[in-house]
Amino acid sequence: MMASLLALTLILYFASAVSLWRRLAHDHAPNRLAWWLALGAIVCHGALLGVYLAGDAFDHLNVASSLSSVAFLLAAFSLVQVKRNSGLVLRPVIYLFAAVSCVLLVVSPAHWGATIAGSHGLVIHIVLSLLAYAVLMLATLYAVQLLYLSYLLKNHRRSAVSSYLPPLMMVESYFFRLLSTGTALLFIAIGSGFVFLDDMFAQGQAHKTILSSIAALIYLAVVFLHGVKGVRGRGLVITSVVASVLLSLGYFGSRFVRDVLLS
Repeated sequence: MMASLLALTLILYFASAVSLWRRLAHDHAPNRLAWWLALGAIVCHGALLGVYLAGDAFDHLNVASSLSSVAFLLAAFSLVQVKRNSGLVLRPVIYLFAAVSCVLLVVSPAHWGATIAGSHGLVIHIVLSLLAYAVLMLATLYAVQLLYLSYLLKNHRRSAVSSYLPPLMMVESYFFRLLSTGTALLFIAIGSGFVFLDDMFAQGQAHKTILSSIAALIYLAVVFLHGVKGVRGRGLVITSVVASVLLSLGYFGSRFVRDVLLS
């Protein structure tokens, strides 16, 4: 069942990505077929995650299942952006990333990783953390798009894809909106860890706690400078990307070392 579900998910993700890229390359608006293909891929991706986790009675969470969960959330969030030009160029990249995460999921044993059985507080903390990370990574993708769009405008360059990029102000608005939401979720997730977990600075947790806390403070500074002080520009965008790198190291760096290198 897993093999068939994986094959169907990959086919739908790749078909959706290719459909979007081909129509963008030929300067046509994307049709509804790409949207329905993506919806089917996301549904199959969710089912694949459910089957995988159920195979171990939802007792473990490892780096592969965490990464695939984030990819699933990213794909779902990107599909919600139904306005024309909203994340249009980003969606094929997200779908290909989701496809790769599905392959990594299937080749990883379900009983591998941290035990989450019998700990509802830990599950709440993990769900909040994954939601926060997914929203912030989507904001980071918008940040990259914002930097690229600024480069095109500054250098007076134009391409077939650039005609489907949204206005600079719209991208900036989406970026800061996502960043604000993700930052709030991240602080709630960190707070839930201190509430539900015995020791957030215990061995194996300290690096994650420190790096995610530093990233949260950087995000908060960016949101404050933009929302309260009215600061804008390339510096804030790059700073948020740096915070995303720190957050990724905190979320997946220590887990990769523990689950892959040391196991």
